[in-house]
Parts: sequence; C-alpha cells; structure tokens
Amino acid sequence: MKSSWLRFVIVAVAVMSFTILATGQNDSAGVRAVYEASATVRTNIEGIRTFNAPPANFNPLKASDEELATYGFPPRPDQATDPAGLAKWNKAMSIATRRWNGELRPRQFQNQPMKPGPSISNTARSTTSANWSAIVNTNTLKKYSSKTSYYYIFSEFNVPVAQQAFNGSGGNICDGGWDIASIWNGIDGFSTGDVLQGGIDSAYYCNGTTKEDFYASWIEWFPAGSVYEYYVNPGDDIYVETWNTSDTNGYVWIEDLTQQISASYNLTAPSGTTLVGNSAEFAVERPGGDTTSTGLYPLANYIASFWDYSGDYTFKNTLGYPGSTATSTYLVTMYNDAGTEAISVPNGITTSEPIGQGLTGAGLAGKYSIFFQNENCSYSGGC
Repeated sequence: MKSSWLRFVIVAVAVMSFTILATGQNDSAGVRAVYEASATVRTNIEGIRTFNAPPANFNPLKASDEELATYGFPPRPDQATDPAGLAKWNKAMSIATRRWNGELRPRQFQNQPMKPGPSISNTARSTTSANWSAIVNTNTLKKYSSKTSYYYIFSEFNVPVAQQAFNGSGGNICDGGWDIASIWNGIDGFSTGDVLQGGIDSAYYCNGTTKEDFYASWIEWFPAGSVYEYYVNPGDDIYVETWNTSDTNGYVWIEDLTQQISASYNLTAPSGTTLVGNSAEFAVERPGGDTTSTGLYPLANYIASFWDYSGDYTFKNTLGYPGSTATSTYLVTMYNDAGTEAISVPNGITTSEPIGQGLTGAGLAGKYSIFFQNENCSYSGGC
C-alpha cells in the first residue's frame, strides 16, 4: 500500500510539474513526498541513501520543485521573499553538472551538539561553548512541526588553510596530533541532543617529522556516525544546503563550486532520535573523538572563514539570516579547554566579549554574511 501511494505521488506531481513556475521552492507535502520517494539509491553506509543523477540535459533553473526533488537538488529560495538568495542558488545550481557518487568513508572526527562553555559575559544574545563558535537562529519548539520547524538552511563559504598555531618565531607548533576546524551548517543541536549537518574539514596533523594536511566534505546526523564524501582544496568555495522533510528524514547537499562537484544525500534519523527543528546554525566547530579529557580535538589555526551569503527558512516560508538582531539569535564564542580564553568567534561580537572588537550585531557584511576568526592560544602558542 505504501509503495503504491508513493508511485501515485510521483506520477501526479510529474503531471502537475508542467504547469508550475520555477520561481521559488514549494514546501508542500507533495514536494516533500517526492524527496522521500526519490532517495532510493543505496550507499555503502546504512541509513544513508542518495538520488539518481539527473539526465544530461536537465536544467535545474527551469525545473519545477517536484523535478528538483526527484533528483535531489536542494530547496530553492523564494523569489519574492529572498531574490538575492535565489540568485545565489541559481548560480550554484547552474554549474552543478558533476554529481559525485563515490564510496562514503567513516570519519574519525564527530561533530556534536553545542557543549556549554564558561558562564562569563553571557547576555540574551551571546553565549559561550566548548566546541562551537556559531550564529544560531532559534524558536521555542519542543516538538517537530511541519509548519514552523526550520525547513532548510543554506550557506556559501571558503575552505580555509589548516595549520597548527603559530609559534611566535615565524613557524608553527607541533602538538603531536590532529588540529581541526569543521565548518558547517545544520538544524538542531543548540538545545537538543541531535544535529543534522553537513560541511567540510580543514585539518592538520603534526607529530615529529610527520606532517599532513587534510580537506574533505562530510555529512552527519548526530548521534549517528559521520562520513566523508569527496576531497576539497584549501581556497575552494563551498555551497551547503541542509533540509528535512519530516522528523526522521534529513538531507544534505554539498557543492564545491570551484571543482563543480556536488553530492546529495538522504540521512535517516538515528535510532531513538527525531528532529525538532528549533535551531538553525552557521558554525565553526572543533569536533569530538579525541582521547583528551574533554574528548575534543584542538582547534586548527584557520585564521579566518568567510561566509558570503547565508539564510534559513521555516516551513511557513519565514526567512532568517545570521545578521538578525532578534533576541532569538545567539552569537556563540568558543573557549579553550580551561575556559580561560576565547579561541574562535563569529562576527557580531560585542565589547563585553574578551576579544573586545565592538562589532555590530548585523556583522561585518550586513544581514547575510559572516566572518569567523580564531584567536588567542589557537592562533599563537597552542592550547
């Protein structure tokens, strides 16, 4: 019965698609059903599926919402609500000609929900964390809602060069292991035990004379394991869109604009986990999995991460952005293990923060762009 219903949905929307204008993403139950029905291609990792690649002549800019869903293209920002976001989406999709479908690789690092940091200088819009530096838009939901939960979040950012902290003498320290900066967007995790997310790693290993840098894209629905997709390069521009169609179905599109490679995956909620959709994050994180007492890897000296244009939508088509000055938007500063130094900060830091830059809540580049930077021991001397 279920498979017959899904076939009916696909046939029905295929007929309707000829009369739908491709001006903005329709978040109707029919479109969501097409995503769920079309993510049928198995991968080598249980709980993760992908989509059939589109035909060679497929044009996502002219496709209907249902056609986009059939081939796993991400939701399209609304023309009326966010013409600039739609223009950014159009630019990314116009070069999405190489769909990556290689073998997924288990990832030794694992991104996690936000861990609280020291309780200093916290305000209604500012907080600290042991593992996140982030800008987080929130709502008050305690349970998933197909009307008001966050539907999708999109971002474009660069892949920063990874290194270990400067040593003060024109070189870098060598701390005997991996230092890493994970750059991602996602849904949940600020006040819940799960987080649906996708992004890239910039990591550097140094132990004696053994040195190695590493750059790759990854997807994850914590608390399930994380997996790598394809390799990226320092300096590449990345477009990431993370979305959901139910409390147990999540999706991540990661496109390397520089290499013109894209990947689209459906992730099933980990056992015992359901999405709430009460937070949307733009984040730089130091992931877990290390053998230290905190379980967190040292933050790589990434210097800066530039986010060109970012936003998020609820199912009601309400647009949010990282430069929001609402009390429901939080600026999260990452602290070191001892809780004594801020080591990674988003734009919008106020003079009450230890960095003392006095940046405005709207950020360095208006409502939609973000500038992250690492500081103090993650920048020089080592933590």
